[in-house]
Amino acid sequence: MQSPPPDKKDLTTVLDEDTPGDLDFRNLMDIQFETAGPILVVTLQGRLDATEHNMIKESVSKEIEASGTKGVVFDLAGLEYVSSAGFREFFLLGRQLQRSGGGLAVCALQPSVQRIFDIAQFQTAYPVCATRDEALVAIGSSVA
Repeated sequence: MQSPPPDKKDLTTVLDEDTPGDLDFRNLMDIQFETAGPILVVTLQGRLDATEHNMIKESVSKEIEASGTKGVVFDLAGLEYVSSAGFREFFLLGRQLQRSGGGLAVCALQPSVQRIFDIAQFQTAYPVCATRDEALVAIGSSVA
């Protein structure tokens, strides 16, 4: 995984810059937000595990509230791993968006992440798309 340039501002999990020991916890999960019309695009990079899933829920919920969007596309091209706790957040967020008249789609899944989504039959509830453009089209009609 490539680290962002030092001057790039994004939301990166840093448990503690001065973490003792040999473990470097920085860049376990990188979240970037952008908008595409009325849709919030959330790009995840790294590992979405049990320690990171709350950050996703809180960060994405705050961004949805701030932007007022009802549609969210998760671009998962850089997501290397997702735990069951992390995966659950996609379902919960999708349900929250549907209740408010919106929707959720995911795109660009790595093969190991795609297997988890396939096993859980995520595609029966929400669009799973090959590309970001396809996901934007799939979710666009639900937020129009």
